[in-house]
This record gives sequence, C-alpha cells and structure tokens, in this order.
Amino acid sequence: MKQIMIVVVSLISMNLSLLAETKLTPLKPGGNTKPLESLKAKKEPKEAVKAPPSDKKEKTVAEPVFTGPKSGWGVVSKSTVFYTEQGENIGKLPAGLLFTYSGVKHATGCFVLVAKIKGKSGKWEGPFLVQSPDVVFFSGELTELPEQLIANIQNYYTLVGKIEARKEELEQENQSKNPHFESAKLWQKRYADSITMAAELEEKSNTLKGAAKSKAVDELRSLKYEQSRLKIMADKEAASYKAWKDQNPTPDSVISADPTLQDLQRQLKAAKEKVKDVLSVE
Repeated sequence: MKQIMIVVVSLISMNLSLLAETKLTPLKPGGNTKPLESLKAKKEPKEAVKAPPSDKKEKTVAEPVFTGPKSGWGVVSKSTVFYTEQGENIGKLPAGLLFTYSGVKHATGCFVLVAKIKGKSGKWEGPFLVQSPDVVFFSGELTELPEQLIANIQNYYTLVGKIEARKEELEQENQSKNPHFESAKLWQKRYADSITMAAELEEKSNTLKGAAKSKAVDELRSLKYEQSRLKIMADKEAASYKAWKDQNPTPDSVISADPTLQDLQRQLKAAKEKVKDVLSVE
C-alpha cells in the first residue's frame, strides 16, 4: 500500500464575504500557519509512568496548527495526487476540478483535506484525501454562488494548471539534454522499487510463521543492504543531475517563445476578466 508522502504546507486563514461588492479571496498556501518545530510530536499515553521532575528545561515541541476554515469548498489549481481515506494512491486530479471538504487531517508532515469531488458526470464522489498544497480553497457555502461564476472560477484555475504543466514540460525537454538525466531517473526508479518491494516483503513476513518467516526475514535483511547501495547511487546521480541543471537553466527565451504557452496565456487573460470582480487574482 502506498502511503501518503506530502510536502508540508502553511495555509492562510481569511474570512470571505459573498456580498456583491466584495472580492472572494482564495486561501492560498503560505502564510498564517504557526511555525513547526517538529512534526513527530506524540502525546504521552494515559498510563505512562512519569519520570521525576528534572532541573533541565526541555525544549517545547510545537504541534502543527491548521488555521484555515475546517470546512468549505475549493478548486484544484495544479494536477495533484489524491488518496482513499486509508491512504492508497488513486491517481491524479486535474486542475480546475471542483471539490467540497468537511474536515482536515494531519498526515506525515502536512495537512490533507477530507473532500468530495465533482466528477465529469456532475455527481459528487468520495470522500477522498486531497493534498492541500495544490489547491485553492474558500470558506462560505458553494450553493450561494451562481453556477456560471463557479464555472468561470474553475476555468481560470484550469488554465493556471495548464500553464504550470506546460512550463514543466518545457523544463523537462531542456533537461532531457542533461547527460545525467537517464541515469538519475534509472537509479531513482531502482531505489523506489526496492522500497516498494521491502514494504511488500515485510507485510508478507508478518503473516508467516516458522521457517517460512525466517526465510522472509533473511530476504528482507538482504534487500535492506541492497537498498542502502541503491540509495547511495541514486543520491550520487541526482547530485550530478542537479549540478548540470543549475549550470544550464532553461532559457527564458525558450519559455516565452513557446506558441502553446502563449496561447494558454491569452486564454488566461480572457478568463481573468470574467472573475476579476469576485476573485482576488494577480
């Protein structure tokens, strides 16, 4: 089972008003979340035996705090992975997809939204877990907005996502010239595959007994040794790839001259006109 690995995100909390003359402000990543010192803080078990008081002052471990609204709705702003409530990777959500969320959970190092998504059929599906870094979300009731306005907001963020994706494609095209591109990708895949194999073998060994279990444990130990070697090679190739990339960035002229990107930017400009009176956008 693939577990969620998500990057830590801070979220801005702002109250939105849907009055005719007031702009909606998307709650974007970055800003008003309290600083985190550790994401591994654990509460002491109720039955734990407490150690005698010490004269030493222990460092306080800050709990992560989500300061945004605990429920609301939003739009995917960049194609993002989503998961079942059990943490299984289902696939990717496209930019522009509409969702509502009814809760927030703290996963490994970040927050995820407990969300229902509106599929192509128009039906609401879920609940799923959606990564918060790649969405914009709003407080207030979705039903209070006209359907055409919602469609315009979706179209705007669909184009934002397409532009971001096209820039990534251009970057990858340029980096395909990197002499370390293929080898870095190969060693990274080998290392990732070893992690998956180790997880599956460990899960299998937990169901075995006797000689079969001992054999599985030995195989897992050997795999762990091999995994260490793969990581060393993957890190080495990744460092070589990054060094070449830093020295050979994609020229701005290549990005600005791309006809596909130019067309998407023209569409975005037109889409922005339809939401500028209600949506705070740059």
